[in-house]
Amino acid sequence: MTDTNYDQLRVRYRARSIRKRVTIAIGLLILMAGYALLAVSPDTASEWVLVRVFAGFALLFIGFSVAVLPLLSRLTGGDD
Repeated sequence: MTDTNYDQLRVRYRARSIRKRVTIAIGLLILMAGYALLAVSPDTASEWVLVRVFAGFALLFIGFSVAVLPLLSRLTGGDD
């Protein structure tokens, strides 16, 4: 393997690891947005409570799948 092949592999690995970190960060932001939507104040109109709770749980599910599942697969040794 020549040096240029090694450099290309290193660049690809670095890009993949940066992409994973960005994906995890985006997932964590989605999780926080879901928690923020679930924090319903008592003076919120009753017709909006159901919408906020549904959207909050949807964002929690999406954020969990985007952020936490790649971390779990890394910990269990899958796909690396």
